[in-house]
Parts: sequence; structure tokens; C-alpha cells
Amino acid sequence: MASFAQVASEPEPRLDALALALAAEFRRVDARAALATLDGLGAEIADAVAECGGDPAGEARACGRVLGAVHGFAGDRDEYDHPDNSMLDRVLERRRGLPILVSVVYVAAAGRAGVPLEGVGLPGHFVVGHFGADPPVLLDPFAGGALLGGDVERRYVRPWAAAEIAMRMLNNLVGSYQRRGHLGAAITAARLRLDLPAEPALRESLEAELRRLQARLN
Repeated sequence: MASFAQVASEPEPRLDALALALAAEFRRVDARAALATLDGLGAEIADAVAECGGDPAGEARACGRVLGAVHGFAGDRDEYDHPDNSMLDRVLERRRGLPILVSVVYVAAAGRAGVPLEGVGLPGHFVVGHFGADPPVLLDPFAGGALLGGDVERRYVRPWAAAEIAMRMLNNLVGSYQRRGHLGAAITAARLRLDLPAEPALRESLEAELRRLQARLN
């Protein structure tokens, strides 16, 4: 399995590959099993959307039905920021995770069925949007795939690139590991952020935070 740095260096990395490579930096990951699970979910979505006639709202609802209602993917409300909720393979096994990771499941599975779902980062939350419609149809994977209403500010509704999603995942892990006193793992997550593209000011900030964490280890 390619390292996180190798996958991150690709011009347009696959979101599922990037998320699995991220998880593999912390422990052993059965990537083949995870990808097979996504393939199976994608096949079910393909069957569900076959009779939607290309209607974006219908396709979005079908994704929510398959992943939320049938398979039970939703947010982990009991241990919200547990590191397992940021690991794609664990989220696929447990069907619980942070909003951004359950959204990754939606994007990866729907993509296999040709449904253009994309991750959408909102302030304090993460959802998915079907960008075959204008405005996009938004689903909340954390809430079991429920359709979002029209109260979302349009300026936030844009597709997030895989690298942006991975950066937010790693930000979550830096905080999660620090809160649990796992400084070594927090340093690993902070170091991995530097493998992702970032504007100079952000990169300088990330490097400074990594140095502060490393200083605490000494």
C-alpha cells in the first residue's frame, strides 16, 4: 500500500485511497477489505439510482436510503472525537464516524455508481452535495443521510478537494490525540499535514505547531 505522502503527491488523489493511506500511518489497515466494502456499497447505490432517470434529488435520496437507512451509516454521538471516527476502515466496519468520515463513505460509494456527490465543508459541520443540480442537493451523512434544508449559506457550498478533506481529517486527529494524551500520535498527524498542499501562511503555521508538539515530547 502506498504511503500517505505518495498518495498525497498525486495531482488528483482518490479520496478513498488518501483516507486509507492516512489511517495506515497509525496502524495496520486492510485496504483491500475496505475498498471491497465500498465497491459493494457502490453496486447497491447503482441499483437504487437506476430508475431515478438522472434526477439529482432522486439520486441523492437513494444514496441516503442505501447508506443511511439500509446500512445504518451515521455519526458517532457517544464518542464523537474518538480517533477511530477519523479512520475510514474503522468507520466502514462500525458504520459510525465523524461527519467528515461518514461523508467520505458517501462520496466514495456514490462515485462508484456514477453519482456526483462531493464533500462540502460547512462551518462546524461537514456534509455532501449532489452537484448535478443547481443549487446542489445537500445530504447530512451524520444524520443518516437526511436532506438539508435551504438555510445553508450558498458561499460555503462548493466541492472540497481530497487534499482539503484530508487536511481537515488530520486537524481533527491532532486535537483528538492531544486531548487523550497521545502526544506521539498527535505529532504523526501534525507531520502528515505537511505532505498536503497549503498556502505559505498556513504551512508556516502548521510547521510551528509541529515544532511546539515536538518540543513537548523532549
